[in-house]
Amino acid sequence: MNLSCTFRSLWPRYYIHHSSIPSLITRSSKTNLFIKRTITTKTNEKPAAHAFYDDKIITYANRPIRPVTLSQLVRFGQPPLTKASLRECAQYARTELPVRLARRVRAFQTLPFIVGTNPYIKEIYKLYYESFESLEPFSHERTPNDDIEYSENLKDLVDRHADNIPTLARGFLECKQYMHAQDVAAFLDDMIHARIGIRLIAEQMIALVRQEQTGDTTDNSYIGIIDTQLNPAQLVKQCSDFVAELCEFNYGASPETIMDGHTDATFTYIPVHLEYILTELLKNAQRATVEFAKKRGLSQPPPIQITISHGQEDISIRIRDQGGGVAEDDLNQVFEYSYTTVAKASEDEDPSNIFTGIAEMAMQSGIGGPLAGLGFGLPLARMYARYFGGSFTLVSMNGYGCDVFLKLKHIDQSMAELEI
Repeated sequence: MNLSCTFRSLWPRYYIHHSSIPSLITRSSKTNLFIKRTITTKTNEKPAAHAFYDDKIITYANRPIRPVTLSQLVRFGQPPLTKASLRECAQYARTELPVRLARRVRAFQTLPFIVGTNPYIKEIYKLYYESFESLEPFSHERTPNDDIEYSENLKDLVDRHADNIPTLARGFLECKQYMHAQDVAAFLDDMIHARIGIRLIAEQMIALVRQEQTGDTTDNSYIGIIDTQLNPAQLVKQCSDFVAELCEFNYGASPETIMDGHTDATFTYIPVHLEYILTELLKNAQRATVEFAKKRGLSQPPPIQITISHGQEDISIRIRDQGGGVAEDDLNQVFEYSYTTVAKASEDEDPSNIFTGIAEMAMQSGIGGPLAGLGFGLPLARMYARYFGGSFTLVSMNGYGCDVFLKLKHIDQSMAELEI
């Protein structure tokens, strides 16, 4: 195997830490000298174009972030949508997204060398690097006609990065012995928070270009990706049906969902955010309920009760399950990345069952992230809830079940100056 090609292909030139190479090479001193000499030679032979892009990444990453307030994001798409407001949104996205993407690339390059070589983590690093290279040319002066092409590039970015979180989860699970837990948490907190902002800016631009192209104004409740009349009960129903299908596929049964409270309430929020949060919470609730029912020998799992309350400044959603609760030893760790109480399929299932692997993969895909077993669902749901000033509380009754309380603030004038 040509080790020089392996090291060379991992990161851009300046990321190769020569001080870390000797510790990774354990062959004879003669071989060591040959390998070191080969690496140095190949690095120097690297095309100038790569060095140019490396320098460009550094240049952009050193630029300051220009946060956009929620009111500005709304103003970009305030009806009636005009070419001037669309152009303003496009100009902001074109100049801001390359800076944020470059910072993500640099963040990956600060990881320990052995962590950066993990195939899952390396895959996401490559995605961010390629996304930067794809969007950076649009940051220069372009014509308004380029907005459609730019929007298509943003769609590609959003689609290609859809599975970033479960991929990173698998990578850090494999590398947990090489980094302190608090360092992993700090990296992921920063990465995921930045990811939310990047997606919001990109998706707002995509939505406005689509609206401008189609001229569709039939749904006046939407301002880009923001729904001013979002009905949480309707979204709960959609997410519950989706998770129930996964649960049926994996376990052969799913609990009934009973909804009560202010089911007609509406508020201003970003549907994709609430969809993500609800999906993650319902995944946990349904899985725990079915597994605990089987453990107790019940023929049917007990229902999950969801209550919606509409306050003056927020919407509250309570999800109550009878899934046995969380043990005291686990309760303080459920919001830690990669911590999970889910046993691997191989530990609990018949290994001859050909559907085991398929079901586990389905349970770990879903909307925007993993379902169960990767340990990212609860910390991510809490981060999404807090992003717009909300809160997330879990109360466990060990031996019976859990109550999850989700509070979401209206995205209105009170949140207008929130920076993204």
